[in-house]
Amino acid sequence: MIAAELEPLLEPLETFEAIRRRAVRLGERLCDLSYANPYEGVAPATRTVLRSALERERLLDLQYAPFGGHTLARRAVADALAASHALEFGHQDVILTPGAMAALHLALRAAGTPGDEVVIPVPCWLDYPLYARHLGLTPVTVPLQEPDFQLDLERIEAAIGPRTAAVLISQPSNPAGQCYAREALAALAEVLARAERRLGRAVTLISDETHRDFVTPGTYVSGAASWPSTLIVYSFGKYHYLQGQRLGYLAVSPRHPQRAPVSSGLARLTRITGFCTPTALMQAAIPGLLALRHDHGPVERWRERLTTGLTAAGYRVARPVATLFVYVATPGGRGDFDFIRDLARAGVLALPAPVFHHKGYFRLSLTGSEAMLGRSLAILRDVLSP
Repeated sequence: MIAAELEPLLEPLETFEAIRRRAVRLGERLCDLSYANPYEGVAPATRTVLRSALERERLLDLQYAPFGGHTLARRAVADALAASHALEFGHQDVILTPGAMAALHLALRAAGTPGDEVVIPVPCWLDYPLYARHLGLTPVTVPLQEPDFQLDLERIEAAIGPRTAAVLISQPSNPAGQCYAREALAALAEVLARAERRLGRAVTLISDETHRDFVTPGTYVSGAASWPSTLIVYSFGKYHYLQGQRLGYLAVSPRHPQRAPVSSGLARLTRITGFCTPTALMQAAIPGLLALRHDHGPVERWRERLTTGLTAAGYRVARPVATLFVYVATPGGRGDFDFIRDLARAGVLALPAPVFHHKGYFRLSLTGSEAMLGRSLAILRDVLSP
């Protein structure tokens, strides 16, 4: 049932899940920093938006939505994107999806066909290569430049070949927590332009912007600012801590040379793939969610506190400027999973680098409770001590 070529891509996370299942026996003593689950809970204002969406009573308001999503919800997203990205998005450019994972599937399918390649800088979000393989594309992974995990443009250019259909980046990057500068993205656009001239085929930039709301002020710019053939992936779940509600979108840059056929084709793909759209209730909540602004001061403070504290304790940290995560070098040359097992026994769950198609690091989430994050820092110090 599962293709043999997918098994190696499934194995790292499944190995971690076996560790997690044993660790949960610790109960409240466990500090689970593996995923971005918000242990302080969902903001009251967010719950109010959801209640308001449910309380509105319109004919057929909780019934089937058109493929691609309701026009009013798509228009609200387009208006917000026009303001944030300084591009003239229209509602037809926005395809509402049940989360970023569905949007990624659509983006990969729109960018290439079976037999094509997609270049993916690593470490990357765990399932980029999995989705590519499942869709018949070949993932070509390219290391980011350590120690600051920036784009290695020479390697990216060398990896682009006659079958390359897309380059897939997360901006800002997960797990490394970096935000690529405007100059780096402009240089990437030059690489893509040279590739198109050399190969005589289009190359799409897929920009996963799921964590763009968690950045140091003034550091964020979209890949769409530099490369016209850009598809933008976004999830409402991260910013509003509603990940289980599966609400996101895929947006086609208004500067895309095939803007209209790509946009209309994506709406048709929601039918073909069976992903359809988000629930009618979550679509109704979109205008209210777009209007909300949250205080993410605690995330920023813990980003700095963990980075400083772990560095002082002797860990090597890829100093993050964005996202909900801190990426830390596995200490003492130890095996990644061996360290994660020991750390779990001590009371902290973290994701090892092999999950992100990398090695020698582990990722900590910043969404634990204040008490949990405090205990985690103490445990991490103790684990490192002889």
